[in-house]
Amino acid sequence: MRCVKRAEVVVMKRWILYVAGMVAAGFVLGVVLGNGFSQPLPAAAAVGAADPNNKPAMAGGASPSAQPAAARPQATQAPAPVRDARAPQSPLRKAASANAPTAAAAAPEYPPVELVAACGRKAAEIRGQYGAKLNVVAHPPFVIAGDMSVSRLESYAKASVVRPARAMWAAYFDKKPDQVITTFLFAGQDNYKLHARKDYPDGGAPYYGYYSPAGRTMVMNINTGTGTLVHELTHALIVYDFPNLPTWFNEGLASLHEQCNVEEDGITGLPNWRLPGLQAAISAGKLRPLVELVTRRDFYGPAQGINYAQARYFVMYMQHKGLLREFYRYFRGHADGDAADVRAIEHVFGRKITEIEPAFIAWVKTLKFER
Repeated sequence: MRCVKRAEVVVMKRWILYVAGMVAAGFVLGVVLGNGFSQPLPAAAAVGAADPNNKPAMAGGASPSAQPAAARPQATQAPAPVRDARAPQSPLRKAASANAPTAAAAAPEYPPVELVAACGRKAAEIRGQYGAKLNVVAHPPFVIAGDMSVSRLESYAKASVVRPARAMWAAYFDKKPDQVITTFLFAGQDNYKLHARKDYPDGGAPYYGYYSPAGRTMVMNINTGTGTLVHELTHALIVYDFPNLPTWFNEGLASLHEQCNVEEDGITGLPNWRLPGLQAAISAGKLRPLVELVTRRDFYGPAQGINYAQARYFVMYMQHKGLLREFYRYFRGHADGDAADVRAIEHVFGRKITEIEPAFIAWVKTLKFER
């Protein structure tokens, strides 16, 4: 009887130690994964509204890395919501099903430890420079700083940076950033303009926000909405996967994301404020031929406003036809040479561009944008 009791005690002790070990292991694993990037993201509805309980706290300071975005002039972009959606019959999901590979090699771990460490150094640098004026969160490869509460900053970071980035990686981009991408979010014009002076010392910073390619830095007046943030995020990500893409497609895809639904496997663009101008140009007979838009390298000329609209809605037309993802991947591999743009369009559509254009114009005329 005594031996039985001793055996029971030994078993109970071992069981207690086992349970305690499992609890401790789970805690450690939670700490390791709790860096924000690996955690599930909450569903995000429209974001970007002002929060009267979070007033800007920044009084001065300069960006350590932002550079003027002279290489890519900025067009005025109106604010627009970015929504989370999971519509099972979206064009993106149809394209994904049609083009899904039968087998995929195991992807390397992302983000790599070197990039995580670099993000930590960048976050520490910003904290050291701005102190209590800005809060900072890291979601490698992104470091996001802002003059708002940590909870509000995290909400923007997850809904309007991390989630759209994951969607774009799933839909288009095979190569992910191996460098830190820094984002400054300001809750109003005063602090935004104060920060932008370092990049635009003579004034002229875009009203809503901008991206500096040299410093891999996005700077936003986030109170105007999150549409511009996702637009500039597209530029920040696509360069790693398709560095030589032409301007019309670079701006067309980025503008598509100004107003959109963000899904797990891609982003679906919606009609936005650029539509009325495009429809007016069509009605007036002033819209340039599509072949000129995609072959002439004069996107940032006097007609850049209508160029943005025409490029956005042609990209949206490809999305509507279920061809956008296929076009991106084909064009990425066949972008060199004269008239490569036209050849890629005709290859994916299976028709001449002169036959595609009338159908595109007719489709644009059917669209409506409700403010």
